[in-house]
Amino acid sequence: MKKVVLFMAFAAAVAFSSCSKDDDNKCESCTAQDQKIEICENSDGTYTLTVDGQSSTIESLSGLTAKQTVEATCAALNTLGN
Repeated sequence: MKKVVLFMAFAAAVAFSSCSKDDDNKCESCTAQDQKIEICENSDGTYTLTVDGQSSTIESLSGLTAKQTVEATCAALNTLGN
């Protein structure tokens, strides 16, 4: 009986745990000229850029962090709008 209870506890622990950080998307976002801009780091080293719901994949941020890229993009768009 103890083995059955131990097995059930082990099975429950495995069922409710995760081996990778699938839900740990690192995203940075801002809003400029009424458009939401978001860059998320993908698990394969690429980035997903989303501007107002339209997404594309970026291979590199040219040495910048996602936060720096988003801030620079929003600053540029806000400057163009003025």
